[in-house]
Amino acid sequence: MLALLPLAGLIILLVLQERGQEIERARHSTILLAERGAAQQAEVLQQARGALQMLTLVPEVRMAVPDECVSLLQQVTTLHPWSTGFSVVQPDGRLLCDSDNRSLSIADREYFQRALVTKRFTLSAYLIGRASGKPVLVAVLPTLDDVGKVDRVLLAGVDLKWLAGLSAEAAKTTGGAVTLLDAQGTVLAREPDPTGMVGQSVAEQPVIQEILRNTTGVVEGVGLDGATRIIGYAPLGDTGARIAVGIAREAAVAEVDRKLLVSTGVMVGVVLVLVIGVWFLMEVSVLRGLRALQASAARLSSGQFTSHHPYAPDKPHIAEIGEVARAVRDMGLTLSTYAFQDRLTGLANRRSFDGHLERLKGEAVQSTAAVAILYLDLDGFKPVNDAYGHHLGDAVLVEVGARLAQCTRHGDLAARLGGDEFAVVMRLPSGPLPQHALDVASRIINSLSAPFLIEGEVVHIGCSVGVALWPVNSSDLGMVCRYADQALYTAKKAGRGRAVLYADMRTDLSVGV
Repeated sequence: MLALLPLAGLIILLVLQERGQEIERARHSTILLAERGAAQQAEVLQQARGALQMLTLVPEVRMAVPDECVSLLQQVTTLHPWSTGFSVVQPDGRLLCDSDNRSLSIADREYFQRALVTKRFTLSAYLIGRASGKPVLVAVLPTLDDVGKVDRVLLAGVDLKWLAGLSAEAAKTTGGAVTLLDAQGTVLAREPDPTGMVGQSVAEQPVIQEILRNTTGVVEGVGLDGATRIIGYAPLGDTGARIAVGIAREAAVAEVDRKLLVSTGVMVGVVLVLVIGVWFLMEVSVLRGLRALQASAARLSSGQFTSHHPYAPDKPHIAEIGEVARAVRDMGLTLSTYAFQDRLTGLANRRSFDGHLERLKGEAVQSTAAVAILYLDLDGFKPVNDAYGHHLGDAVLVEVGARLAQCTRHGDLAARLGGDEFAVVMRLPSGPLPQHALDVASRIINSLSAPFLIEGEVVHIGCSVGVALWPVNSSDLGMVCRYADQALYTAKKAGRGRAVLYADMRTDLSVGV
């Protein structure tokens, strides 16, 4: 998981960079749309000027001939979809001819007075039409008589239908809105406008103040509808008005955020798959073997490790673990040899003897056949050491161990307790139990009384044996061992080279060999 952190960081960094790039693209898009709206308005105004100039060449319009003038203005209005209507006005402000057949005076309008003074093509500020109630822009073109005085004034109302098209383009993928503001911060037009903000002053809004302070740019903040927007704005000619195109910031980065969410989900999925896969591989290939090794080590430390205990899982999947397992097994077998085997004779040692007795104690007395405990002590062994040295004495002990092992059956335990003391633990078959034990003792005495040929020297020794039976003599196995030791002492005292049964000690019966 830690190894995947740099990859996760890289993915998140790349997505965040893409998010920043998407926001920058949205900012660029809004300013382009705003500038396109301003260009469209400039083009419409150019068309309006051309239409007015054309009408000055029509005598029926310039002279405001009744009926014919109205009919011609209506036809021209139809030909220009951007127009709300055309009018011919006298210098005193009264309408002489109007495409809508209106009869009113515009003498008080600022743009009209400005056109009379400048005698040139003039544009009004954006305003709300008196009759339509809709935001319009009025194009004014004065005509002069032969002496240079204004004799007629032609007007064209410019509609803002192009605003809806621009708004639709902005809203295509980002939920955009297009707003037209005059120089004082009044909403002249807005698409879409579900709350009816046209005609309201919004100059106190922070984003509107930023827009009015600058000519062209992009601002981010809370829009007129309360949503956080990226707003690009541009001026509309010399009118002081601004066109602002805003798109929802969340909509601009929605696709990137979706990618981030998907990337995060995929990354979490990959991490989970890797963790589960690694866990499975570790469990099957490594941990199972290590747990087996741990269990083997625990048995080894408790002194119960033998070649029969499992030491590793079947068919280990990793060679190194298999090698370690085999090494632990071999080490256990070696330590088992040191711990439970007499290193000189190869017989069981006292620890192995005591462990065997403990196992016998764990068996139910009723279900256990009688067991004979034989304690042996070599006769005449000390003079051998004194005469020939310990080296030859050790060789004699090795031969004693070999002969003793030949005198016992498979399943019986022959052990060297220390020095020249030995013991045999044997299960007795059914029949006369004491006699069978004494027969084995006689066979051992005869075997060890035979001469030893060691390194060219003929050595004579013998042995004495004490015998006790469990549970015949006692149900306490430890007490039976003491009885066998007492019987051995009696045999040594009685002249050696003989076996004594504990049960015969009180009657002073013994078997001599």
